[in-house]
Amino acid sequence: MFSSSMMVELIETFALPCIGVVALTISKLLVGTAAVAAQRWFLSVLVAVTMITCWTVIQSGEHWLGHTATLAMMFLGAVLVPDRVALAQRRLAKSTPILY
Repeated sequence: MFSSSMMVELIETFALPCIGVVALTISKLLVGTAAVAAQRWFLSVLVAVTMITCWTVIQSGEHWLGHTATLAMMFLGAVLVPDRVALAQRRLAKSTPILY
């Protein structure tokens, strides 16, 4: 049915983007000490995705575009998507009227 090379290819194709999305989502949703651990995990996943993407591009692999898109999503998501603390501060700033 599935050979081992097909399984490795499927894992390489789908696992890396899924792991990247999960790491980014968890690092943005948690607060407190759990958030610090999640951010460290995200950073380690980001380094791993960067190395795998570089390896795929150097080898001219079939999935270089998917890996590059995953890496770009992780970088942009880390910069552009606010975490829960930033969202709470925005809500607080919008809800309290400033009286002069």
